[in-house]
Amino acid sequence: MAFDVFVSYASKDKTVADAVCAKLESAGIRCWIAPRDIVPGRSYGEAIIEAIHAAKVMVLVFSSNANASGHIPKEVERAVSSGLAILPFRIEDVAPGKSLDYFIGSVHWLDAMTPPMEKHLDDLAATVHKLLPAVAGDHGVGGAQASKVWQSAPGIAATGTPAAVVRAAASGDAPRGYSAKVIWIGVAAVIVLAAIVVGMKLLGGGSSQGGADIPNATNPPGDRGAIGDVNPAGKAGAPSSHKGQPSALPNVKAGDDPIVGCYQWFNNAPVVIRADGTMVGGPFTGHWRLVSAARHAYTFTWPEATDTVTISPDQRSLNGGNQYGYPASGTRIAGSTGLVGTWRWSNGVPLTVYADGEFSAAAFRGRWQATDTSRGRYTLTWPNPVDSVTLSGGSRISGTNQYGVAISGVRTEPCAEN
Repeated sequence: MAFDVFVSYASKDKTVADAVCAKLESAGIRCWIAPRDIVPGRSYGEAIIEAIHAAKVMVLVFSSNANASGHIPKEVERAVSSGLAILPFRIEDVAPGKSLDYFIGSVHWLDAMTPPMEKHLDDLAATVHKLLPAVAGDHGVGGAQASKVWQSAPGIAATGTPAAVVRAAASGDAPRGYSAKVIWIGVAAVIVLAAIVVGMKLLGGGSSQGGADIPNATNPPGDRGAIGDVNPAGKAGAPSSHKGQPSALPNVKAGDDPIVGCYQWFNNAPVVIRADGTMVGGPFTGHWRLVSAARHAYTFTWPEATDTVTISPDQRSLNGGNQYGYPASGTRIAGSTGLVGTWRWSNGVPLTVYADGEFSAAAFRGRWQATDTSRGRYTLTWPNPVDSVTLSGGSRISGTNQYGVAISGVRTEPCAEN
């Protein structure tokens, strides 16, 4: 699998690393992260070394845990020797220890110590997007020189930070308000880290060591599709308004809707959209519906997201994850024992669980049930993720779902399903 970014992190920072990975992949940046991308049975160390050699950029989730890690300095050293640009994403106000300072002491960091985290993740994705073309044009640069590519490349800077400031900081002449060692990321007013949890990273599980918990508090407007809408006409076997038009795309049969085909999803997973109104991504089968032929607008409806969680013995917190590979966690605000009560999700959104088997969080309502009360185990089932997307140029899908997650895919050929 081709990818652009290697995500390095300490195991205790897995939540943040998974959020980093999810944000970059939703922005169309291909990532490699362990243990998700390690093939079962493969040597862990061998897989990591191969991934570092194949990457263009290393995003390092930097913290006191990273300083204490035995494996991170080795990964960074390999990245430097392989000519990767290294982009530290600092989540704690700590300086690098000696083993890391040797490699990243002169590299500018992105700071992510002030809420909301989503703003910092957006800036990270924007910076990596700018960095990748500079790296692609700098093949052959090696060692420590390559590790500084991102700080000196023209135009590369955190959102809202002029490139001239980055260059000045690199030389030690940063203007007042900018540190010569740290380029600060601006703080936004809205919190949406929730968008990462129930989002559609179809085959994604985990990460090399991180994740984001959630429901999202945002519910952007968009056309809704129903799980029963099995094809564009709304009933099985009915022709869509596109049918009868010859297709100019390879491997798309005349008479099929232009959306039909094989795609590489934003998380690098293959997704097959079939003429019968179904679509398959890994173990998940969804349904698509044509909303507007003129606008090439569609909805994709996927199976409900179900969090399986366990309450801690002291009844003060819960942890778990859903079938899409996203973790879920919360801290009790109200209530004493069991799931009923109010919980603050890790993104700050309150989730209220009612005794009647329902729960609510922001604009979303779902249902819950106990699976093993003696062990504090429960499930929370969220509404079906519904992607509202458009097809551009017959080959690119883009849009978002009601949880605020960006959706995209690019048509791939040949498509064995067509």
